[in-house]
Amino acid sequence: MGYDFIIDQKEGFSNPSTGQPTWSQNSDGTYNLTGSNGVTILQNVSFYLGSDPSKMVWDSAQGILNCFLAGSMILTSSGLQKVEDIRIGDEIIAYVDGKEISRPVIWAGKKRASVRADLPDDEAGYPVRIAKDAIAENVPYKDMLVTAEHCLFFDGKFVPARMLVNGRSISYDKSITSYDYYHIETESHSVIMADGMLTESYLDTGNRSSFKQSGNLVSIAPSRNLTWNDAAAPLDVSRAFAEPLFRQIEARANQAGYAAPTEAPALTNEADIHLVTETGAIIRKVREHNGHVMFMLPPGVKSVRIISNASRPTDVFGPFVDDRRYMGVAVADVRLLCAQHQYDITAHLQAEKPEGWHATDWADCAWTNGDAVLPLGNHLSGDKVGILSLTIRAAGPYLTQTQHMAQMKVHSA
Repeated sequence: MGYDFIIDQKEGFSNPSTGQPTWSQNSDGTYNLTGSNGVTILQNVSFYLGSDPSKMVWDSAQGILNCFLAGSMILTSSGLQKVEDIRIGDEIIAYVDGKEISRPVIWAGKKRASVRADLPDDEAGYPVRIAKDAIAENVPYKDMLVTAEHCLFFDGKFVPARMLVNGRSISYDKSITSYDYYHIETESHSVIMADGMLTESYLDTGNRSSFKQSGNLVSIAPSRNLTWNDAAAPLDVSRAFAEPLFRQIEARANQAGYAAPTEAPALTNEADIHLVTETGAIIRKVREHNGHVMFMLPPGVKSVRIISNASRPTDVFGPFVDDRRYMGVAVADVRLLCAQHQYDITAHLQAEKPEGWHATDWADCAWTNGDAVLPLGNHLSGDKVGILSLTIRAAGPYLTQTQHMAQMKVHSA
C-alpha cells in the first residue's frame, strides 16, 4: 500500500532497505530514527512515546482538516462502521463513476480540537451539524457531524460543508467546544458514504503527520502533499455552484418547518474612511467627490494607515461566497500633492504589498482590509504640508456590527 515503515505490535519495526532501526532523543526533545546500516530514516521529529512502540504517533499543531466526528457511520464492505473504529486494512465502499468498489484504508487517525470562540464561526473550529433529512429524505439518515472544511459530494463535485450552513438544517454546533475528529485515507482519494451522505475520504495535502494513529498496525510515512488535482472529483467553491445548492437546502428547511433567522444582518454602505499617522493622529477627510477622497497631511508624515469599515463577503452575502477576507475599500490612484508637485503613490499596487492590502483582479486597484499601511516617502519633510487624494473604486456593503469593525475603531481612537 505504499508504506515506508510499519510498526506491528508483535513483529516490531523493520524495513528491508534500512534494517532494524533505533530511536535516539535529541537535546530539544525531538527524536531521530536510524537504521542498523546507519541510514537516517527520520530526523528531528516529535512523537508521543508510550510503552507500546506500536502507539507512536506524530505530534503537530496543524489546523482542523476535512474530517468526521465520532459516531459518523461509514459504509464498508462489511456494513456500517463507526469512523472511530476503522483501522488500516479495513475495506470501505468507494463510488467510482457511479459504481461501488471496495478500497482498503491505508491510514486512519484522529486529533483533538478545541474551539477558538474569538474567531468567526467558520474559522473557530465549531463542528458543522447536518440535520437528518437536510439534503433529501434520509440524507443524511441521522444527524451528521463534520468539520467545517469537510467536503460533501453533489453533482460530480465537492463543496465544503461551511458553504452550505444556513443556521437551521445545517448549522455550527456551538454546544461542542472540544472534540476528537477522525480521518480515513484510501490509496486514491475517494467518494465515500457517511451517515447516508456522499462525502470524501481524507485527502493528504501535507497534514497527515498531525494525527494520532489508530490501531496496532501503524504506518510511519511522510505526508504525500497531494492537491485537489489528485482528488476523486473537482472542488468547486464558486458561487455559481454553491448558491443553488444552498438555496435548495434552505427551501427544504422551510418545508420542514425549521425556524427562519430572526432577522437579516443589518448592512451599511458607509465606509467611514479616515487616516491615522505614525504618531496616532486621526485625519478626517476634507473633501469627497466622485470617488475621490482628500485629506490634508501635516509636515513630517512618512506613512499613514487607511482605516475604514470592513466585512467579509461570506458574512455579507452568504456562506456560499468563498471569500473570507476582510474587505475595506478598493483603492486605485493615490496622489500626494505638496509644494506644487504631484507624486503618484503606488506601493499598494506592487506585487509585494504593504501590510493590510489584498490583491484584486484589477491591476490598477487593491483592497484594504480595513487597516492598511500606505508609505508616502519623505515628500513632506521640513515644513511641507500636503494633500493626499485616494480614488476609491468600490466600498461596502458592510455589516453594521462586527468584532472586526469594533477593533478597527479601537485602533483609530
